[in-house]
Amino acid sequence: MRALSAVELLNVWDRGWSRPPYQQAQALLEAGCPDLSPQDIASLSIGQRDRRLLALRELTFGPRLAAVAVCPKCGIQLDIAFNTTDIEDDGWNDASGANEQHSVETDGYSVRFHLPTGADLAALEGAQTGEREMLQRCIVSAQRDGRPVEPAELPDHVVAAIAQCMAEADPQADVQLALTCPACAHAWQAPFDIVAFFWSEVDAWAKRTLREVHALASAYGWREADILALSPRRRQLYLDLVG
Repeated sequence: MRALSAVELLNVWDRGWSRPPYQQAQALLEAGCPDLSPQDIASLSIGQRDRRLLALRELTFGPRLAAVAVCPKCGIQLDIAFNTTDIEDDGWNDASGANEQHSVETDGYSVRFHLPTGADLAALEGAQTGEREMLQRCIVSAQRDGRPVEPAELPDHVVAAIAQCMAEADPQADVQLALTCPACAHAWQAPFDIVAFFWSEVDAWAKRTLREVHALASAYGWREADILALSPRRRQLYLDLVG
């Protein structure tokens, strides 16, 4: 894995700006992980994918993350900041993933399944699906008292047990921030989506960079590639001169 250059960031942004989040995540990792094939990336569990996105974000923009949250009780907006290491799963295992099968046995039911992947998200694109549909896709086999059972026929409590097992096996897939409102002292858990967060940063960076390219190209007649090849410091100095 390596940091994304200015040219690579713009190319990824150009490819993915109108795409669904799972495709944006795929595009970022394809650019930042040249040692992995697109198929390898698509077969990562959601937690494995998100852990790599965290690492890529740190290499590209640094370890510090800044965001805003709204207190669900009093409505005040909070500015929050944390490091990538604060939300990394310490038990993350790069060697395990979607190809590894897991099992749940409860109330006479025995179910084997794999963890959800980007490929699963792609397969369900455009369909009106929820958690149950995704779980059904991940089920390898299901039995009750030794007899086969269709995944769609599993009762709710078995589905809930599968979802719980998935969450425990792939904790990086569901990151929750523990927040406390300074105004009313309300405490709550807020989900953090690295795909949405990273892509919003890329989007803001790309639009700002294209404005800078336009200003310098208009002033000096330079090509986009030449401007992007400048270090951020040198580019800013030229922008200051133009301003």
